[in-house]
Amino acid sequence: MPTEAPFLFSIAGVSASVAGLAGLVAALRRGSTLAAIDVYRLRQIVEFAFANVILALSTVVLLSGLDRNLAVALAAGAALVYFAVDTVVLVARLRRARIPITRPWLIAVSVIDLAVIILATEAVISRSVLALEGLLIAQLLRPMVAFLFVLESFDGTDRDGVR
Repeated sequence: MPTEAPFLFSIAGVSASVAGLAGLVAALRRGSTLAAIDVYRLRQIVEFAFANVILALSTVVLLSGLDRNLAVALAAGAALVYFAVDTVVLVARLRRARIPITRPWLIAVSVIDLAVIILATEAVISRSVLALEGLLIAQLLRPMVAFLFVLESFDGTDRDGVR
């Protein structure tokens, strides 16, 4: 088993927990109407969290069976491809649902997305396990920040001013 396995299993566990929390929030809010932005965010939380689970567990398998440098490059490359495709899907959903992109959300997402791009690129190029681990943490931040925005909306108005 690779020396990075405990860290990767931890990332997978935390990611699965975040996805479970999103499901719990959706279940608890069932009596009230969910705003389009909340549905968007809850769905995003689950998708990002599950992708992170799969990526972390796949990395354990890759590190167990392949050359370490190749395994890191493949895992980071897969993360970068997922990130790019998912970004296109998320923007399309925003437009379809006519959800406005607001400043606090844009700032939070931009900072995290920039970190994901930098860390993924660094991991692919340098084959750095540390960059890959940083990438997994950065990818975990996205659903966590979305979760905080959903929780804030419980008071009636979230940070974005959406009721």
